[in-house]
Amino acid sequence: MDYPSDSEAPTLKSRFSAGLDRTEAIYLRILRGAILVLATFLIIAALVLGTVSIYKMTRDEGSVVEKSSTVSGEDVAATSLVEGSRPAGAARREPAIDTSKKRFYDDFIKRYHRLFVAKYEPARQADDKKISQAEFGDAFIAPAERLELIDKNELNFEQDRADLETMLPVLATAADLPRTRSALERYRSAKKVQVCRSVERTRYESRQGWDSNATHCADWYVSPTGCSVTRAVEIPYTQRQCTMQFPEGTRSHADLMRGHQDEFFRLLSERRDANSAAAESERAAIRAGNAEGQLSLMTSLQILGGFLVLMFFFLLIAIERHQRKNGQRPMTG
Repeated sequence: MDYPSDSEAPTLKSRFSAGLDRTEAIYLRILRGAILVLATFLIIAALVLGTVSIYKMTRDEGSVVEKSSTVSGEDVAATSLVEGSRPAGAARREPAIDTSKKRFYDDFIKRYHRLFVAKYEPARQADDKKISQAEFGDAFIAPAERLELIDKNELNFEQDRADLETMLPVLATAADLPRTRSALERYRSAKKVQVCRSVERTRYESRQGWDSNATHCADWYVSPTGCSVTRAVEIPYTQRQCTMQFPEGTRSHADLMRGHQDEFFRLLSERRDANSAAAESERAAIRAGNAEGQLSLMTSLQILGGFLVLMFFFLLIAIERHQRKNGQRPMTG
């Protein structure tokens, strides 16, 4: 077996050392590049996250404005025309009279009744009762009940006034739509027809029977014990009932206007609830964003701290690289 000579040993050692130096230099370059890439990512992430966090923290939930709720004549005319009901309220009592509020309702009823007379009443049939302004106001607006609710702080007068003023032109528009005119004309020319249906009823008949527990007769104790009794027995039967009615789908002029009014308030309330819920949801999102922004800002600061740590290691590598280059320079003197 051949062994390297003494002259060859230093050469192998220097080659091995040079190989290690080259490998180390490659690893240092790779590490330096990886640190630069990671540091760049961290500083970008910290800036982006910090900017988003500050934006979320500075948003104010008070800036959210609830959308206004509107109802169009087309919406109102699409009503199913079910029977309406008067505004709900507690037991009637005479409210404290506010002349300005009462004056508004009286004036509105006059204008509303004029709309009814001009647009809906022409479809009234000859045997229909003519609705006076007072009867119309009590049936459609019920000012006494509204004043009572206002007096008890259960109804906001300003809001109710705005809603009624909004409703008037909407119903005027709805009354001029083809579907409304068609419905009014259909009622004006409609004739009542006989409509019959079977109705389940019950009558009672007296029937003789035996009661083994009865003791009102003279020989009740003789077998068979008991007495003869008369009982009322329930007997079901079917009765045919006929009435004169308008054809299916026909509504009177007053019912049609009532349906339009009820549909207006139903849609208005529904859309207000939806807009209120949407606004509250947006406010809740802003509040959550404020809290999230604070946490995100802390995270961005932590990322910035990680960036500084990486820069420290990068500085160490740069110092070591500089020293290595100085060590490789030939000595002069």
